[in-house]
Amino acid sequence: MYVRILAIFLSLFLAVSCAPKKRLGTATSTHDTAIIADVREIPQNLETFASSYGKRKLLLSANAQQQLYESFQRIYFGPWQMSKTSIKRGDVAASFKKARGYKENGTPWSQEEWDAMRQNANLAAYPAMAMGAITIRNTDLRELPTSLMRLSKPVANVKDDPFDYFQYSLLPPGTPLLAAHKTMDGNWYYVECPIAGGWVRAADVRLVDDSFKSAWLTGNYAALIRDNVPLANGIGQSSGAKGGIGTVLPVTSRAPGYVNVLVPVAGSGEFAHTAEISLPPQQATIMPMPITAGNVAKIGNVMLGQSYGWGGMFGDRDCSSMLRDLFTPFGLWLPRNSVAQARRGSVIPLEGYDAKEKERIILADGVPFLSLLGMRGHITLYVGQWRGRPAIFHNVWGVRIIKDGDDNERHVIGKAVITSITPGIELENLYRPVTFVDRLRTLTRLGTR
Repeated sequence: MYVRILAIFLSLFLAVSCAPKKRLGTATSTHDTAIIADVREIPQNLETFASSYGKRKLLLSANAQQQLYESFQRIYFGPWQMSKTSIKRGDVAASFKKARGYKENGTPWSQEEWDAMRQNANLAAYPAMAMGAITIRNTDLRELPTSLMRLSKPVANVKDDPFDYFQYSLLPPGTPLLAAHKTMDGNWYYVECPIAGGWVRAADVRLVDDSFKSAWLTGNYAALIRDNVPLANGIGQSSGAKGGIGTVLPVTSRAPGYVNVLVPVAGSGEFAHTAEISLPPQQATIMPMPITAGNVAKIGNVMLGQSYGWGGMFGDRDCSSMLRDLFTPFGLWLPRNSVAQARRGSVIPLEGYDAKEKERIILADGVPFLSLLGMRGHITLYVGQWRGRPAIFHNVWGVRIIKDGDDNERHVIGKAVITSITPGIELENLYRPVTFVDRLRTLTRLGTR
């Protein structure tokens, strides 16, 4: 059954995923950025932890993984099975009501600007359509039909505080959509996709007909296991698209050392066409890839050290999108946000325990490379022990500190790292009453109930 995340809940869920508390402030950054001890002392190589656990050890049986992969396909292609949108007009309209935040140039959003976006959205006619569609390149899923940002405070450099609250997610090429509406200027579609509903640029999307769906719904798929892979056919770049980990494409055939797949390309009109390309095994794998510690580590190492990107800002990943993309080649479906991911499996509550007892439970019951550790606003992957303590892999903006009397500042990490569950504990200005371990709420084993 297709899992729908209604827009009425979307802002709440995404607002707590990996981000600091919203706070108005000054136009300059005061973040600390020195490298924390965990990143200096713990090996920043997932294969170190996979080797310790057993690189070839299956984390799930082949039968269990196949069942999860079949569920993945039902959810992923769910938008193409819908005859109408599940998101009500009122839920879409709610986002347009009151102007909030600042634009990238530091000026506040005005109500007149929001009203103009609402008028362009022509919500009186919503939903004006219900047609299958597909992304032909990476595209942003947005709260409102604009590429401009909504920041919580004016900043001199957006990358000092990279949280655009219009940004829901980055959708890779080949993402199935249900197109439910279009703006009056024709530049934006309102869509439902496998993870949420929101606005996408029309230039990045094409409609699909039954013939396209038949060609695409083969039941056999490959997933990219590298980032920035050009999706070019034999006569050159077909759509200007590049795919990354999390991209899923239909397999047409296999050749020695290569897998041939379909990619979506723009035709002369509103509808997508297909092109066939060949990808080497260094770039793509047949789904589902056997889920071993070594294989998860292999893909995770590609992401290790990559910059933090809230909701896919600047083409980067945040905590939840990193894990979602990481498990896609294995055919394990994860929702978009950290709250929902922490519930996706067999859950052991950690609230109410002290730090020492939480560590004991994690070491006793956690399965390296298959267990998630969740807290309010953040999600991590447990990868095993380092010097007798739990180690986690996560893409994180930073840890909370006190600076110049402000107890809601951040010591910025700003990338995917391997740490303990007390990152930054050595910092003299760490916000001591609440560290990562104190905030841990759940230990979740994926693929089980």
